[in-house]
Amino acid sequence: MITTLCLNPAIDREVQVNAFAMGATNRILVEHSQGAGKGVHVAIVASRLGMAARCVGLLAQGYGQLILDRLARDGVEGAFVSAPGDTRVNIKIQDVATRTVTELNEPGVPVTEDQLLHVRRAVTESAARSDFLVLTGSLPPGCPPDFYNLLIEDAGPSCRCVVDVAGDQLLGNIRAKPYLVKPNLQELQQSAGRPLKTLRDIRDQALSLVEAGASVVAVSMGAEGAMITNGKLTLFAPGMSVPVHSTVGAGDSMVAGLLRGLREGGNLKNALRCGVAAATATVADTREGLMQYAAYEDFYQRVKVGAV
Repeated sequence: MITTLCLNPAIDREVQVNAFAMGATNRILVEHSQGAGKGVHVAIVASRLGMAARCVGLLAQGYGQLILDRLARDGVEGAFVSAPGDTRVNIKIQDVATRTVTELNEPGVPVTEDQLLHVRRAVTESAARSDFLVLTGSLPPGCPPDFYNLLIEDAGPSCRCVVDVAGDQLLGNIRAKPYLVKPNLQELQQSAGRPLKTLRDIRDQALSLVEAGASVVAVSMGAEGAMITNGKLTLFAPGMSVPVHSTVGAGDSMVAGLLRGLREGGNLKNALRCGVAAATATVADTREGLMQYAAYEDFYQRVKVGAV
């Protein structure tokens, strides 16, 4: 089983406007709201890839049923600690004329020590029955910055921990020695404190994260592709040319794909192929924004992987 953590889930409200104008009245052409959060996305894609998945976390009562309903549609069990207040709403304004997206993200409901204690217990219980524990997404207000490190320690050696966090938090979370970290290129550059302009630059910084404590580092690079290394072998898969409908959930889909590949064959090449195929299927999806299995199978056959 795969357990994902979602401490700060959200309702994603996407609206389309034509020629968005600052300081003026904009009329909405299309509106769509659904439960979201990085841990939610990883769990849904993992389920679509044939893995049993469970999503654990904190869920504010207001609007929270939208998240539970979305998980249930894909057979994902939701095991959330209930919290008062309203689930945060993230607004994505898609400008049809300029093809740009403006995001307005709420911070979330502040958490208490008691709520976090209940989350730790739920995570520990679920991790004991899981192959992987995925720690991803933003921390809610009031949550200690080292909370993911505590959960890695709680999980113990039998469950491999995966961390996907913002670049300014990356190095701090590696100190707990997670099995896998998956920064995107921007986050990897933040950890390096400088631009990474070549594949060699990216490889060297990824290797430094292995030296710092991660067993495997996978770097998503958008349309340019992805890289993976365990310190001994480094592989690169160039991106595929596809129509991009949305990049929301692409990194989360890659995480789920990587875990499928690691469970299936246990080797980096298969993991990278699965990860890139899942991410590509998500950006090309025109239905609800996360990959469908038929598209994943098609892209999997087309992924090319080579050594760096």
